[in-house]
Order: sequence, then C-alpha cells, then structure tokens
Amino acid sequence: MTIIDCHAHIYPDNIALKAAASIGKFYDISMHLDGTLQTLLKKGDEAGISRFLVHSVAVTWERAQQINDYLMQTVRAHPDRLIGFGTLHPDHPDTRSELKRIKAGGLQGIKLHPDFQRFHLDDPKAIALFEPLADLSMPLLTPTGDTRFPYSEPARMSRALKAVPNLKVICAHFGGWSIWEEGWKELAGHPNVWVDCSSSLYALRPMQAADIIRRYGAGRVFFGSDYPMWDPAEELKRFMTVPLTDEERDLILHRNLEAFLGSFCGAGQGRVSGCGER
Repeated sequence: MTIIDCHAHIYPDNIALKAAASIGKFYDISMHLDGTLQTLLKKGDEAGISRFLVHSVAVTWERAQQINDYLMQTVRAHPDRLIGFGTLHPDHPDTRSELKRIKAGGLQGIKLHPDFQRFHLDDPKAIALFEPLADLSMPLLTPTGDTRFPYSEPARMSRALKAVPNLKVICAHFGGWSIWEEGWKELAGHPNVWVDCSSSLYALRPMQAADIIRRYGAGRVFFGSDYPMWDPAEELKRFMTVPLTDEERDLILHRNLEAFLGSFCGAGQGRVSGCGER
C-alpha cells in the first residue's frame, strides 16, 4: 500500500527539541517526538509510510530564507522520501522573489500558520502574498480554525479565496481545528479547497470523521499526521478505524495528493517524483 503523509514538520537537529517544545506549549500538549528528520523517517518506516510532505513556519519574515534553505537542502538529499513546502510571512518585503527562488530549488508550495505568525488570513498583506503564490502555481497549506484566535477563521479563508480565486489551498485539520463543523460549513464545496485529516482524528469519533470526509468529498482529503505533535504510526491506526470504502481510503492515503501535486508541476496523475525540479 502506498501512503503519503502530507503534514509533517521537521527542524534542524540543533533546534528540533526546542521547536517541538514550543509547539507543545502553544497547544498545551506534551510532545513525545523530537521533530528531527531521523525520527520522522524511522516512524515512517515502522508505519509503512512511503513519503512525507515536510514543512516549517517562519514566525518572523527574517527567518524565512534560512528555513527555506534547510528545507530545500533536506528534500534534495531525500528525493525518494520527501516532498517540500517552504514558508513565508506577510511582512516579507519581496515575497515574489523568495517564491521564485524556492520553486527553482524544488519546493512546491508554502506553509503558513496565521495563529503562530499573528496575521489574519484575509488581511491585505496576506492577500498580497497569495497573489504571487497563485500566479506561480504554488499551493498554500495553512491551518484554519482555532477557538482561541481570530486569525485563521474559516470565513477569513473563504474571503481570501474570493479575493484570489486562482489560489489553491490545503486547509489543515479538516478545515477547522476545534471547530470542525464550522470549517466544513464554510469551506466544503469550494472548488479550490482541499483538506487534510491531521490533528483531528484524536478528537473525533470514527463516524464523525467519515461524515466530515464525505462533506468535502473523499477526493478532496489527504492523510496527514502533524508530526511531531502526533506519531505517524498512531495517526495511521486512527485513520484506518474510520469507516470508509477501499476506494475512499486509497484516494486519501496517496492518490489525491499525487494528482494534486502533479497538477501543479506538470507531472500528471499519479506522479510526484521530480515534481518541482527546474
């Protein structure tokens, strides 16, 4: 069985523990994994996960280039196991140039985290970042929904998509972490929205998860673990308890993401190898 995990954070070894701890503090949970690439690949081997879409977040715009350099280098060193998204920040003074640079370096999209980075998804600065992202055919991965903050509300994502209609977005955590129903009510059916199941299955009953998947459509959902917050093997076990057909499961575990990424870099259906190379 081919399995691709579309939501995994990695950090350089010298800062990984600190970075993972900061995530745990932000979400008030105990982190059991260290955020290193080595641990991710080991857990992937144990779970039978073929590839990971890896990314990180720049809390300030000044950190984006260094993070992107690390991600480009790491993905280049593991082309058979890793697919990479870079990062940016709405305060960056030249988003288009950095996007062109990382696309040429093999990164296929970007990851933002409005709640970490403290910006509203429909803020004019965010829209100004989304426009070159869409122009360059690079997708966005972002969490939507958090009861504690207004930044990533699903309605803001919807407004941003109206402002930049050709932007394609993966809304993490079923489109609405901690407000899953609000998420699908706002975003399901939008032609440029896909979702992943990361950081959701721990809180939902299997039948609830199946219902949400069908609200979006099984062809719009990707499997994701949110490593190092969760163990990819444990998240895969949770996913396998969701009552889905074999066809739905196959779509979510790899076929959807293969087609999604292939559509951005001309690789075609069922291929991600070499995608993003220029």
